[in-house]
Order: sequence, then structure tokens, then C-alpha cells
Amino acid sequence: MLNSKEILQDLKFVSTEEKKAQGAKRDNEVLIHRRKEGGLTVPYRIIDNPLKLTPDDWERVVAVFVQGPAWQFKSWPWNGNPVEIFSKVRAFHLKWNELPLDHNVKKWSVHVMSLDRHRRHLDRAALQQFWEQLDRHMVKNKPHLRY
Repeated sequence: MLNSKEILQDLKFVSTEEKKAQGAKRDNEVLIHRRKEGGLTVPYRIIDNPLKLTPDDWERVVAVFVQGPAWQFKSWPWNGNPVEIFSKVRAFHLKWNELPLDHNVKKWSVHVMSLDRHRRHLDRAALQQFWEQLDRHMVKNKPHLRY
């Protein structure tokens, strides 16, 4: 699992210490705007507490970052069953390439993205891979959300 002290900002590594020195505080929710081909901008709401979502909100959830433990999905819809959740929501797992893959992540339908601590210039390729996987999932499972 990635160290929580490391952040990728504007495709450039920024340590947590640097962010704190700049006076940054942790956000519980972030809105990002992804520019797609043709100049179309698509908003994505990133949250860290899915328990605050309403049933209508859950219809718009397209992705989750999986840590590994099944308890991460306690109190989620679909009985908190990761297999069922991942049939509706695209699951991703970020890890350092030298660390072993979590046992649960191995058995679930999760797209694993490995990052290299010493070749951080490859992070951009992982980001591109994330968007390609998410776009494919949305075309297949949530076409009503596509812009």
C-alpha cells in the first residue's frame, strides 16, 4: 500500500510535509474536472466516506480504491459483498511494485496498478491506465453517466 505521506499533485510528487508547510488541510471531498477528447470537461466527485451517500448517489458511483480488508465495505449497499460491489463499481488497487499483493485483492476483480518508488516518471502512465479502465467500465455498465 502506498505511504500516506506521499501525494501526487499535478502529476508531480509532493510530500505530505511540503503540503502541510504550505498550510494545506485534508479534504473529505474533492471535485476534479477531467478534460476529455473534444474539449468536453467531465466532473468527478471524490469522497473518503461512502457511508454519507444516498441511494441515488450510489447509482452514480463508478469507482472505488480497494485497500484489501473486506471490512472496508461494511455498511455498503449490496450487503457489503465485494464480489457484488465490484460487478457494479470498478475497483482499483494501488501498490508499490516491490510489495506483495494483498490476499483479498488477488481473489477479487480488482485492477491493480503498481508504482515504482524509483521510477516516478511512470506514474503518469498509471494515471492514464486508470482513466482507460474507468472509461471502459462506464461504457459497459453505466452508459447513462457518460457525457
